[in-house]
Amino acid sequence: MTCLLCCKRQTKELSISDFWLLHRKKVLCSYCLSRFVQVDKHVCRFCSKACAEKICSDCRKWQKLYPSYEFKNESLYFYNEVMEEFMQRYKFYGDYRLRFAFAKKFAGRLRKYKDWMIIPIPVSKERFFLRGFNQVEGLLLASNIRFCLALTKPYDRAYQSHKTREERLQEKQPFLLMEKRMNELYRKKILLVDDIYTTGRTLFHAYDALKKVWPKKVRTFTLAR
Repeated sequence: MTCLLCCKRQTKELSISDFWLLHRKKVLCSYCLSRFVQVDKHVCRFCSKACAEKICSDCRKWQKLYPSYEFKNESLYFYNEVMEEFMQRYKFYGDYRLRFAFAKKFAGRLRKYKDWMIIPIPVSKERFFLRGFNQVEGLLLASNIRFCLALTKPYDRAYQSHKTREERLQEKQPFLLMEKRMNELYRKKILLVDDIYTTGRTLFHAYDALKKVWPKKVRTFTLAR
């Protein structure tokens, strides 16, 4: 295989486990994979941010705005230089092959949400047309995770990476809940999935859009924090 990040050709003899998992394509070499830093125990228990305290200052602010929301976000990796490079190639250069990079991790971590309705954060029609895919749906499809398309994003906005923290926090609600999904979601446990958790504003907007169906619980899961 040729690694899609470092572009180096990797050769090795296939083991029995390799043959068993051939349907999950390897797209990154072991060296590049080792550069991703997994979220450890020293994080905020609400949002997975690297934090010496049990709850970070960001979550203290969110709790004041959403006192009745039992918030919990889980992330696989910290956002570092190699994750930034991955996102650049996957989202902005549109290399859809990279959706397989974390398929095994995604599948393993989301196994405990079997009885939850898994909802990916949507992209606008304009962004979908430019990129050709929804990056979050791609990660879920590559991991063989069933999900429900329940939210829409009627209008586009500037890339989140181009905005300051203050600009992100002040954004208006971009999501709408599909009426045809309301009965299906009523009083269900819901897991919102996104690629990156930065300020939490996107995920809280999604939560606000889902209030109409009175979910039993809402949790969030992201690739990176």
